[in-house]
Amino acid sequence: TTIMEHHSNDLPHRRHFPEVVHIPAMMTSNALGCVDVDRLEQALQQYGERVNYVAITGVSNVTGIINPVHDIAELAHRYGALIVVDGAQMAAHIPVQMSGHDNPARDLDVLVFSGHKIYAPGSPGVVIARKEVFSEIEPVEVGGGMVDDVYVNRYVPTQKFPDREEAGTPNIVGAVGLAGVLCLLDRIGMEFIDREEHTLIECALAAMEQIPDLVVYGETDCEKCRRTGAISFNIKKMDHALLAAILNDYFNIAVRNACFCAHPYVREMITEKLSEEAEQLSDRELEELAELHRGMVRASFGIYNTMQDVDALVAALQKITAEREFYSQQYERLPNGDYRHKTFRFNSTDFFSIEKTVDRWIEGAL
Repeated sequence: TTIMEHHSNDLPHRRHFPEVVHIPAMMTSNALGCVDVDRLEQALQQYGERVNYVAITGVSNVTGIINPVHDIAELAHRYGALIVVDGAQMAAHIPVQMSGHDNPARDLDVLVFSGHKIYAPGSPGVVIARKEVFSEIEPVEVGGGMVDDVYVNRYVPTQKFPDREEAGTPNIVGAVGLAGVLCLLDRIGMEFIDREEHTLIECALAAMEQIPDLVVYGETDCEKCRRTGAISFNIKKMDHALLAAILNDYFNIAVRNACFCAHPYVREMITEKLSEEAEQLSDRELEELAELHRGMVRASFGIYNTMQDVDALVAALQKITAEREFYSQQYERLPNGDYRHKTFRFNSTDFFSIEKTVDRWIEGAL
């Protein structure tokens, strides 16, 4: 696997295999880009037949950097390994072709993604795989519906797919919702979605790079390294949690902050950026910066975003950077590391309460 992975495409491999090799991201002229394919080939040559599969994210959930999964598939197959692609950040943003390439070695063996990442909350996860990959091994999940017969001393798994891999009562409602979303995305056209979001990302990156003291992580030249779906950043000398709170409270911009379940990747990029400033800072100043930047802020893009949203984000970051001292003084740091405004309080029950909603349903039914 790689340094770029979400924990869900890292930790399970660590638990079930005695050794997991993490391939680094490639260093471009000034930042980390996509996975280093040359280093991957070196690892495949070094470990040979010991490599069972290569597990790689199609798109980083931190930077939105797109990895060349079909090139990597061809490389993995050349050395007798399978390829497993984490498509959680990929499926909603760019076209994905699993099979049908002129060169079959470029086909993907397994693609996985989460329904809630593609506008279908409450839906199941998805595994798309070549049937022979699963037919040759016993199902991991056992229970009702995945067997042909059960005796006191043995059971017979069905050979019928997908029943064989779906033990228990399926999430039918969630699956129907997911199917509806996939149909909608197909009607819109993934090529069209890709082009639209790519334009937003390029414009946002170009504008953000002009803001003083704003640090954008990962390669920002989309000619060198295509990106989609997300941009992660920090403002120098400002805690990522504070920046996220300010964007939310003052500008009505919802962002995610911290390490996005990708600690090694985030740590690598923050360390790389801080090392650029090391010569100009004392050890104490560098330590203080490292403490502030133990995470990042991430702005995510989807089919509902427009250029007006990009403009709003850029304008907000310009204002926060220019008036950093003012905004910082409006907040207090909580023991858990979050920030709370000193005077403004938001009470969610004023807008939504489960009990009040149920009461209204009951009253309406009587």
